[in-house]
This record gives sequence, C-alpha cells and structure tokens, in this order.
Amino acid sequence: MKRVAIPLLLVLAACQALDGSGNRAFNIPPGTLLDLHRDIGIPSDQAGAFIRGTRIGNRYRYDAVCRLEVRTVAAAPRTVRADRFTVERVNRLSERFSVRADRLRHARFSRFDDDGPHLLTFTTYLDLHSDRQPEVFRLGCSHLQASDRNPRHLTADEIRTTLAPIMTLY
Repeated sequence: MKRVAIPLLLVLAACQALDGSGNRAFNIPPGTLLDLHRDIGIPSDQAGAFIRGTRIGNRYRYDAVCRLEVRTVAAAPRTVRADRFTVERVNRLSERFSVRADRLRHARFSRFDDDGPHLLTFTTYLDLHSDRQPEVFRLGCSHLQASDRNPRHLTADEIRTTLAPIMTLY
C-alpha cells in the first residue's frame, strides 16, 4: 500500500503546484469582482475579443493575453458595454502548443517518447456573470511557456497587469 500511496501523493502535489491552486498568488475565488471600464467591440463572426497582452516574463515566458468571450457568434459586430461582472468559477487548463526538437536525437523505445522541450499554453478561465449582459460568459487569460523553464499558470497579479487599464480584477 505504501509503495502506491507515496508516488500517488507526489503526483497529486506536483499537479497542484503546476496549476497554482495551492498558492495564494494564483487564488481568484468565486465572488471576485471584475470591472470593464470601457466598451469592447466583438467583431462579426466572432465570439470574443482579445485584450492586448502585456510583457510578463523573460525570454522563456511569452506575453500574456486575455480574451473576453460571449455565448454566440453573430454575423454583425456587437459591443460589450462597460459593466461589473462577478467571477462564478475559475478553471485552469494547460496544453502542449509545439515541440522544439533537440539536435541530439535520443534512442526511441516507444512512439510516445518526447522529442525534447516544448511550449505549453497555460490558460486561466474566469466564468463571468452580469444581470445586464448575460451573453458575456467568460474571460480567458493565457500565455505560452517553455516546458523546461518551470512552467506555470499566470498569477492573479499577472492577470491584473494584463487587463489594466481596460479591466480591473479586485
């Protein structure tokens, strides 16, 4: 039993460290307020609009970007009005974006072996609510990061920096 329990606990602890849920720097609890200070246009045939990214790291971490999303795609442009939203839920997701192959190839024993370090996309989704604009449902903030450079999700402060001055996360 001990042989199974200890590795399982280590894996769970590593996953929690990667998604930031065990660290106050990453904590955005439900009920957190988010103010949109100015109107944002949603282009035609789109379900969201990007908020320009901000430099948050060094050469191994790429600029962050956020996207305010609505529930449907429309043929005509739309506007999300300045408003106060409430965060209902936070979800974090990480995915492989690309692989950077090493010059030195390793012997491959399985088709599942890695080809070297790769870029990961780390996204924090904030599910939003507003009685005045129920079609606005989510804000996603993400960045790319090299897998061999201690990858992690954006902290709450990095998300605040990315959103400023268009939005304020309290």
